[in-house]
Amino acid sequence: MVARVFALVIWSLSLAWLGGTTVCALLQPLRRRIGNSGFDRQPITVVVPTCAVNSPRSVQERRRTLASLLDVIYPDYEIVVCIDRANRSESVLNDVEALFGTRGVRTTIAEQEVSPNPKIDAMQTGLRQARNELILFCDDDVSVNRMHLDHLMFHLKGTIQLVSAAAFGVGAKNLWGHLECSFMNGQFARLHLAGDCIGFSGALGKTVLIRRAELESAGGLLPAGADCCEDAALTRIIKKAGGHVVLSDLPVRQPIGELRLLDVLRRHRRWLSCRRKYVPLLFVAEGLFSAVVAAIAGSVAAEEYSVGWLQGGVGTLAFWCLVDTLFATRHGYVAWATPLAWFIRELAFIPLWFSALFARTVTWYGRPVPVST
Repeated sequence: MVARVFALVIWSLSLAWLGGTTVCALLQPLRRRIGNSGFDRQPITVVVPTCAVNSPRSVQERRRTLASLLDVIYPDYEIVVCIDRANRSESVLNDVEALFGTRGVRTTIAEQEVSPNPKIDAMQTGLRQARNELILFCDDDVSVNRMHLDHLMFHLKGTIQLVSAAAFGVGAKNLWGHLECSFMNGQFARLHLAGDCIGFSGALGKTVLIRRAELESAGGLLPAGADCCEDAALTRIIKKAGGHVVLSDLPVRQPIGELRLLDVLRRHRRWLSCRRKYVPLLFVAEGLFSAVVAAIAGSVAAEEYSVGWLQGGVGTLAFWCLVDTLFATRHGYVAWATPLAWFIRELAFIPLWFSALFARTVTWYGRPVPVST
């Protein structure tokens, strides 16, 4: 009897967690939409850190990102591509300069490894090369809306010192690509947007707008390079300095293409490890109120009401899948593989969660990067 009551409580809280975070995530664009009041469109330097690996996939992603940035409608901005690992950078440098050099895109190479995080090496070099006070750090694997800079700039005022945006995966071309979209669109983006809606905002490294002076007064980039969560570390640095962080109402899109299962699992183990370190209550809630735990609790609780354990568990999973799928559809993602990818995601999530619970380092671009300090 006690076990069934406890199961009913967990089941109810899990569905409340799902419903509450979904509603808040759907309300976030309404809270952050830009108004009619004007704002100063100051010059911006867009810093694009990129890896020196010049694989066909990385070349395609980099070209797509730069093309979307060059298509942005904004009166005055420059683009600086910053390449890490200087000893292997010539092919990337030549490719970017050949295709985009005549369109004003500048390139630079990280002089040395200044932190365990290779991305910070490139960002730091790009920051030194930037001509403007306003800096937008933008990953080399996303596509942005033509009004992206306007929607970021509108919020950078008062005590708001950093503006970021959520990311949604698109264009998956195999099952593991759809699995990546399921993690990004149905779980991470929901929690990310919901947090911003209720005032618990956090930056996502895909796109980060900040003023150079405020970044430097808060301690600069190098402290954020000490672990694998440079965006979460940067959020903490800004908040400790008294600033606030918000998300734009316009998300960025990340074309996914074909992925390997191991790459998807490694990425989301790293992201879970970051949440364990920087938002531990969220990390606990993700494990306790996950779909699998809710389904088990629903199965046990259903026995108390003569519904049947199978109906209780399957019904819970079906409802959770439906809500997640509808949320992703609201943001333009729907595919034949979505239900299957969702099911695989939930089977993998609890093992990933426990792995992240005990993780001390992760491998990122070939370097071991610490999770815990």
